[in-house]
Amino acid sequence: MNILNIIDRAIMKYGHETSILEFLPENRYNMDVFKTTGQYDWLSGQVLYCLIRYIQPRRILEISTASGYATMFMALALKQNNWGRIDTHEINPKAAQSAEQLFAAHGLNKYVNLIVGDARKTSVNSPSDYSIYFLDSIHTEEFARWFIEQHVMRSERIDAVFHMHDILPLNARVRRWDTPPFEGSDLDPSYRIGQTKRFKYQMRKLLKLRTEEVEDIVQIKTYPPENGKGLQTFDGNCTTEAVWGNKLVTMMAKEDHLFLYDVADSYPLLEPRKYDRYAVGRTDSKGEPMEWNEALWCKAAAVKSAYMKLNELKTHELANHGT
Repeated sequence: MNILNIIDRAIMKYGHETSILEFLPENRYNMDVFKTTGQYDWLSGQVLYCLIRYIQPRRILEISTASGYATMFMALALKQNNWGRIDTHEINPKAAQSAEQLFAAHGLNKYVNLIVGDARKTSVNSPSDYSIYFLDSIHTEEFARWFIEQHVMRSERIDAVFHMHDILPLNARVRRWDTPPFEGSDLDPSYRIGQTKRFKYQMRKLLKLRTEEVEDIVQIKTYPPENGKGLQTFDGNCTTEAVWGNKLVTMMAKEDHLFLYDVADSYPLLEPRKYDRYAVGRTDSKGEPMEWNEALWCKAAAVKSAYMKLNELKTHELANHGT
């Protein structure tokens, strides 16, 4: 069964339950509830919930927890299943403490095993029988490679699925914080490449990155208004993880991966646009607030195969460069 079929079946069976989740998007900017701002969008949260209800996983791996925003969608699904557990890793003790309080308030501690510390150290002995691998961390290629090598490549389950957040397909056309246009770009019909100090600052703020973790090698391609109307856009991929993740996707069969951005309006039952206006700093080419549905779902087996292909390609390119 391909990944779209799995999501379709999950939503058809459990989509009617997702109204119980609405307190999450309604409070995601409420610092009394979430000490770090939740940016996981409404459709992605509903799909995540439905998938867990449908797959009935015994074990889930999540890196990172932050204040527990996305973890709540998962834990609430596990509670409905009355089965399963999330191993979730968070490096920030204050965020972890806030998350623990949230889980306790909703009677979810039974379903969440929160581990505090650097996941590259705390998860080295993790089991290999997870049904869901959930990556939403510092958004660098290096960290994504580590996660796949340490966890996904060791996966023992042929039915396991992999999720990466904060990544969009290359066909996405979005705007963030009133940019683009970027410094040095204009309304020229051909796209320009640019990046502003303000944009980098906002990226650090959103992704909770230290200054040294913002990698300057990412180049932002801006695209002119469609049909000469509206505003400039870009594809939304502004981290090395997202750029590399799209390369990984090119190594997979079409049926083995799915960007929720591409199907965001396919499930009216879930009212996917209901919280568009709650999204901060995210708009379309008309300047209208929108959620970007920045979720990639893949079969874990496809990720393993694609990762090996990418490494082989890189080795081949290095060999040719050497000659």
